[in-house]
Order: sequence, then structure tokens, then C-alpha cells
Amino acid sequence: MLLHNMPEPSNSQARRIRDEVQTLLQMVAVQQAESSASRHRGAASEKREEPAQNEKEVSVHQQPPPRGKKTALILNHPVDNQRRHDARRDINENRCRRHGDAEERGYSAHRGGRYDSDEDRMALEPPGPRVFSRAIRSTLLPSPFRPPTSIVKYNGETKPELWLANFRLACQLGGARGDDRAIIRQLPLFLSDTARRWLEELPANQIHDWVDLVRVFEGNFKGTYIRPDNSWDLSKCK
Repeated sequence: MLLHNMPEPSNSQARRIRDEVQTLLQMVAVQQAESSASRHRGAASEKREEPAQNEKEVSVHQQPPPRGKKTALILNHPVDNQRRHDARRDINENRCRRHGDAEERGYSAHRGGRYDSDEDRMALEPPGPRVFSRAIRSTLLPSPFRPPTSIVKYNGETKPELWLANFRLACQLGGARGDDRAIIRQLPLFLSDTARRWLEELPANQIHDWVDLVRVFEGNFKGTYIRPDNSWDLSKCK
């Protein structure tokens, strides 16, 4: 306002001084406006903090409940109970869908009904040829047990049913009485490299008991073993 009422400068130096004064006045006005806005914001924030501080002071200065009396807390809200019940039911249903066939596949539940994960089940696959059933590959050897020492590894040159009978008897004398699954599990250790490779390449879960073993074993080696000469063979020798 003062600058507008002043007369127009008559020379360039006076006009320069007037422009500098006008710039300074504008800067002062801007600073005053920013300072006023900052004070307003600080006052508003203090008003918002006052109720929270008052509540805190009230809670700190509240008197504790008298001794001998229990405070009543509302813990079991019907809606919350229903939500927990629904969540528990969903978890149990999901667990049944994921592990419903676990017991059929030979897995038992841990404490709390939890089963091994898929990776754990893969890692716990029992050793042995896959042609043997899982029950055979999981069978524990009797204690004490002495593996046969007089049985020669089978190479296909001996009558298969005779060799199997001798092998079975030797294992029974070593301590595996009444459990053919333990005897079958020892079989790969008494096969030659060729016979062992044949056993390893058979389809999975073909042998579940001794009858299956004899059927599969004889079916493969019955035509390979060396038969003794008979009178007909001797008659051809001239």
C-alpha cells in the first residue's frame, strides 16, 4: 500500500531501490503466512492429543478392583465362538481330504492328528526292490538273526524251487521263523548281479508273500537252469 502511494521514481537508481524494497516486503509477507499456518496446525494437533492423554491419565489413576472379588470379563461371545467352531471344522475337513488315505498307505498319525508332509512321505520310502510290497520292505528282521553263510548266490544255473527251499530253510535256522516277509527281504543279498538286475527291473508290488515269490522266481528261471543228463541224452552219445 505504501509503495503504491509513493510517487513514480524519476531515475533508474530510485526505481531499483523501490523494486528491492518491494521484493523484501513480499518475502516478509510469505514468511508471516507460513508461520501463521504452522501455529494453526500445532494448535489442532494439541487438541486431538488432549482426549487420548486424558483417557490415559484416567486409566492410570483408576483404582484397582477390591480384593476377593473377581472381575467379570466377557470372553465367550456367541459370534466369536461360532467363528472359531467354523474355522476348526474347516481345518479338520481339509486335513481329512489331504490325508484320508494315509493309514491305508502305511502311515500313522502323529500326536494331534498330523501326518507327514508329501516330502516326508517320499523320504520315508522303505528300501528294497519295488517288486516287493511295502509291507515286505518295511519288515524288521528278527533279533537275533544270523544270515545264511552256506547259501551260494543264485545265478540261474540251479533249479529255482530247490534253491528257494534251501534259502528259506537256512533263514529259518538263522532266526526268521514264522515270518516269510523277513526272508523275502533278504533275497536280493543272495542273488548274482544278473539275477539282482532282473529283480530290480520287475514291476512294482508284484510279490506280497512266499507264494508270489515262488511263482515269479520259477517263471523266470525255470528254463535257464542246467538240467542233469538222462538216459536219452546218453543214448545220443555215440
